[in-house]
Amino acid sequence: MPNLRREATKKSRHLPIRELLNHTQKGIPNLVKALKFCWMMSPLSVSQYINPDVIHFDVLIFDEASQLRTEDVVPSIIRSNQVIVIGDNKQLPPTSFFSTGDTQEDIDDEDDASYESVLDECSKFMFGHMLKWHYRSQDERLIAFSNRHFYESKLVTFPNPVQNPDLGVSFRHVPDGVYDRGKRRDNRREAEVVAQLALEHFQRFPEQSLGIIAFSEAQADAIQEQIEILGKDHPTLETFCSDNSPKFFLKALENVQGDERDAILLSVGYARDEQGKLSLNFGPLNRQGGERRLNVAVTRAKSKITLVSSIVAGDIDKTRAQSKGVKLLHDYLEYAASGGERLQGNSYTDKLYFDSPFEEDVYHALVQQGYTILTQVGCSGYRIDLGVVNNDRPGEFLLGIECDGASYHSSPTARDRDRLRQQVLERLGWKIHRIWSTDWFRNKPVQVRLLIERIKQLQQRNS
Repeated sequence: MPNLRREATKKSRHLPIRELLNHTQKGIPNLVKALKFCWMMSPLSVSQYINPDVIHFDVLIFDEASQLRTEDVVPSIIRSNQVIVIGDNKQLPPTSFFSTGDTQEDIDDEDDASYESVLDECSKFMFGHMLKWHYRSQDERLIAFSNRHFYESKLVTFPNPVQNPDLGVSFRHVPDGVYDRGKRRDNRREAEVVAQLALEHFQRFPEQSLGIIAFSEAQADAIQEQIEILGKDHPTLETFCSDNSPKFFLKALENVQGDERDAILLSVGYARDEQGKLSLNFGPLNRQGGERRLNVAVTRAKSKITLVSSIVAGDIDKTRAQSKGVKLLHDYLEYAASGGERLQGNSYTDKLYFDSPFEEDVYHALVQQGYTILTQVGCSGYRIDLGVVNNDRPGEFLLGIECDGASYHSSPTARDRDRLRQQVLERLGWKIHRIWSTDWFRNKPVQVRLLIERIKQLQQRNS
């Protein structure tokens, strides 16, 4: 039931406190021993349960610091020698939603102010370092939209060697969906579609985890009801979608920061009402910082995200929209409908781009041998120089070729250039062949022969 779902979420936050109390019952020495090396607690729990005269931390780490108010973390800071603040100021700020824990049915009607976080405060006087490598997304299209609109294309992402329809971004339009503005404040038809997609996911990929995100609590409850209805005929679905399942969550937009799953279903819910009127009120997206909420929602998936909506991008008049969040929703609807291809520079193209004459020479040497080669494969600043296409399997690359050109030198350390980057690519399924410019120009025939032998080996292995 929806209430059980929310209660389970609340209980999970307090498990460390219960364990701490068990230690206090056994005496302070046991408590000191338990906390000597590492402990995970919320800042408010530290204030309530940690005596500053007894426990002092060598290092204090704040995670998801964009959601923490400064006044809530000060008691933790005075109990520590060193503080490390980790967070993303492009994600959710502290709001009254988190501090009160209220279950708001339709938060667009609530007075929900955003507060300055400890991350905002620290960024004014502390040295900061941006972590640029993005590992979560198994398909670049999952992060490309946010990389472009929120992170100034500074994130380093890695292309996938296979253009798989089960990866990336997809759009499911529900043209007959109606938003019940006056009563339930949900979209039951869209909730039915989301529940059916959850069933299909479970049947096709039972080993993969699933997360469902709704733009409002009311829509999350409507989806929960539809899952329970389907669960009567599919008991295994009910088990898969239970509150205790580590492979599933169903949450409203305000509660998903920090979560990730293999696949994500994102339900907009808001749509035209029974009179056919579409209000440009999309709940949390309309408020200040609404674009940050959208950023959180669209970056939770590791392999695939499906946007389920009863409206399309053309239904939103950007000239009337006052909120940056609503304007970006229009762009994301357009982006998802294109399968993640609408973003400029976000797909593999037949156009030729070379970082150096060296790469161009390698390209022509392979084309002369009859191979299909794509250049600068990827979406972000880092790209694979040359990709050898598998002509027997459209949308798949046999081999990625890295030359010591601009992409290679873009990494500041040899460790990144020569080891870590290749490890990430190989984990995604790439076969990588590196060519050094000195070897190529000193003995080009030998390097061409070695390269063609590698390609033929991969062709035989995949045949």
